[in-house]
Amino acid sequence: MANAEEGFADADADGGPTVERIAEPPEGDVDTIEDTALPEILLDHVQENGEDVALRWKRYGVWQEFTWREYYDRVKHVAMGLETLGFGEGDIAFTIGYNRPHQLWTWMGAQTLGGMAAPNYEDMLPEAIGNQLELLSPKVAYAEDQEMVDKLLEVADRSPSLETIIYRDEKGMFRYDDTAVPVVSYEEIEARGRKRFEDGEVTNADLEARIRDVDAETPAMLSPTSGTTGMPKRVKLTHFNFLNLAKAAIEIDPLPKESDYFSYLPMAWVGEQMILVAAAFVGGWTANFPEQPETESEDLREIGPEIIFSSPQTYESWVADVKAKIENTTRLKRWVYEKAMDIGEQYAEYVTGDKRDREPPATLRFKHWVAYWSAYRPILDKIGLKRAKNVYTGGGPLGEDHFQYYHALGLPLKQIWGQSEVCGFVTMHRGDDIQVETVGEVFPNVRVGITPEGELVVRGPVVTSGYYNQPEKTEEALEGEWLHTDDFGAITEDGHIKVFDRMDDVMELSDGTAVAPISVETKLKFNPYIKEALIVGDGRESLAGILNVRFDNVAEWADQRDIQYAGYKDLTQKEPVLELIRGVVEDTNERLEGPSIDRFVILFKEFDADDGELTRTGKIRREVVTGRYQELIEGIYSGAETVEMDVTITYQDGRESREHGEMTVVETDAPDTPLGGEIDG
Repeated sequence: MANAEEGFADADADGGPTVERIAEPPEGDVDTIEDTALPEILLDHVQENGEDVALRWKRYGVWQEFTWREYYDRVKHVAMGLETLGFGEGDIAFTIGYNRPHQLWTWMGAQTLGGMAAPNYEDMLPEAIGNQLELLSPKVAYAEDQEMVDKLLEVADRSPSLETIIYRDEKGMFRYDDTAVPVVSYEEIEARGRKRFEDGEVTNADLEARIRDVDAETPAMLSPTSGTTGMPKRVKLTHFNFLNLAKAAIEIDPLPKESDYFSYLPMAWVGEQMILVAAAFVGGWTANFPEQPETESEDLREIGPEIIFSSPQTYESWVADVKAKIENTTRLKRWVYEKAMDIGEQYAEYVTGDKRDREPPATLRFKHWVAYWSAYRPILDKIGLKRAKNVYTGGGPLGEDHFQYYHALGLPLKQIWGQSEVCGFVTMHRGDDIQVETVGEVFPNVRVGITPEGELVVRGPVVTSGYYNQPEKTEEALEGEWLHTDDFGAITEDGHIKVFDRMDDVMELSDGTAVAPISVETKLKFNPYIKEALIVGDGRESLAGILNVRFDNVAEWADQRDIQYAGYKDLTQKEPVLELIRGVVEDTNERLEGPSIDRFVILFKEFDADDGELTRTGKIRREVVTGRYQELIEGIYSGAETVEMDVTITYQDGRESREHGEMTVVETDAPDTPLGGEIDG
């Protein structure tokens, strides 16, 4: 049972915030790793488990395997190749690309020389790339392919420090001999490093000595924040930060060496970095990389990994796909599924729900076992989760409905809470103590406090020393030993942590009722027809919603009913679709404990990261979106039957277009409301 200290009077003795209560790890603390850098862990694996499989990468339909020895060889060659470019201690390698071992080898090569890696999301627009180049002033940049090289070259003048761009995929990479910044291939960099060993310029013993001299307290990664409130900042995360979090995580949830992890979340996401460069190292896990983004689902199913770490959006998408397929299957299969899910929901109550302090009855356990082999396992196999043992969600809240759904299937899903400033992880559910309404308990060596205002604060070896090149932002985030998370939450009597929403996002209706909009949004998204939702109502008498439908599922629903439509925009305003979504919202209202959603519109475009409406990890930038759609929000509350508006849409290549739409305002409690709206554009 976790220890939660009450009335911690000395919390501000070091200049920190006033902390009313502190949660501690239930299993106590563990020894920290003091003087070891990430490349040294890699070197130790070579010497102890050199022939174990460290990585797999699917190429041309075949999984290529790399042992720890081969992994290290690639790293040492790229490191020595980077050094021929003048890269050294304190320099930054800016990387942008898909999930490939080459990007990982580049990170480790930079760290081997005492440098830092700064990963970026592959779908960033040139303007955002330029902003990051200005902030970071990198020495070299790694880019996956021609498109990403072109984006870098377009804004390279914003970073005079950038001396070389390294590309991996050679397709289309000709006529790049005379560019503002020299462009060389990844293979060339490795070849240069390999030649230095062959010529005797560098020896293995010399390199090993250099690796063991890398200072564990220096930054290893400059991880981007999610950017929900503005341009992403860069968090300085040291070798010490990463390794101590990984050690604590594996103490809690150990797995055998060579357990499979599937890497498909963006490599710029701190959680992905923590697993790839730390947990996989400490645990000796095997990281698997898909062939292409388009083949991720197929490749995931082929590997069937033991370790799964996915974002809430991924888990929501899987549930939506399953539900949509069930709705369109045979009557017999649908009957079997519904009966199995009834059993699963009863069983989940004993695992994560109100009955978790009791053992499920023997008859229910038997029914669940039968349902697992007849229904749940085939579903999990289709997703790629049938072998999954350590299953996590993080990067944002996953709704209780989705969480319970996976436990009904027998999948041991656990919630993780954290942020970039703490290497991604602060709390996690333990063993059988999984409470659906919490994000688990505190990691070893970490403390979570709560201020009188309800903000959660964190201290411990996982906390960053600050933001790169932004001292004023560092001063705002760090107070003494404590990191301000800006998350509004609570600490339960048994030491679990609850996270309700961002401090700035909690709304207050005109009658003073407080509402955490994300709790309403996640319930809406449990339906297979809702992809995204924005709940508004701050200072108003009631809640309203701006919704995105999940196009594939709604389109299939419309096709089966012979509803004609011309694309996403037209489909969203069809009267049957509006009635369908009205039913979804009404069902959601019945499950809400607080104020209900009185009206909504279906936006004629999807929320998009290129338009600045979502972060690159898929979270709504609430302040940006409410500002962008203020005219629409006013229209929803005006009592009008339809609302017109214009909006600028940005495409992936940076082009823009102006779109006009007329959207129907649907009253959820008025089934006779006239529906139907026209849309242009």
